[in-house]
Amino acid sequence: MRSPLWFVVAGLIALAGFGGAVLYVMPRLETVDAQVMRVVVPGSAVLALDKPGTYTIYHEQRSFVDGQYHASDSVGGLRVGLTAEATGAVVKLTEPSGSSSYSIGNRKGTSILVFTIDQPGRYRLTASLANGRAEPKAVLAVEQGMMAVLFGLIFGTLAITFGGLGVAGAIVAVTIWQRSKAVSTRMQSIEPGGRGG
Repeated sequence: MRSPLWFVVAGLIALAGFGGAVLYVMPRLETVDAQVMRVVVPGSAVLALDKPGTYTIYHEQRSFVDGQYHASDSVGGLRVGLTAEATGAVVKLTEPSGSSSYSIGNRKGTSILVFTIDQPGRYRLTASLANGRAEPKAVLAVEQGMMAVLFGLIFGTLAITFGGLGVAGAIVAVTIWQRSKAVSTRMQSIEPGGRGG
């Protein structure tokens, strides 16, 4: 591995690591984003929640809904409610124990509410402003387990990236060591007394 071509190989492996990370994360991000339900508020919408458990409601400061871009820095004064369509039972909304946020492409969101359901089904989310105002518009995003998936994607991407860099670094280190060893051997062979006679 003394040939300088090994440095080129190492560079290609490092680039392949970056490329592999991009190919790994991009389709998975699209899948995660497709599972997020978005509602333009003030207004109401029926959410099909197919799993029991805890859901998080985010305010998306930057968002796209139905091909339209929305930007809103605040949802101050917004009243949000959630009821089961089948029974009319009110679902309790609470503040999250800790704030979480995300930025995916042109979307940016911050958690504002959480709720838990025991039964999957259709639930109506309503949101209104004081005095029945229709402006300003904002986007609420509802999801379950997205942050855990995003952390998994981050660690997977880092593993692929640093895996490629690690292999490339090992090749560079071995190549440098063998080239140094070859130079040292050659220098010894031309020193006085180093010749074989």
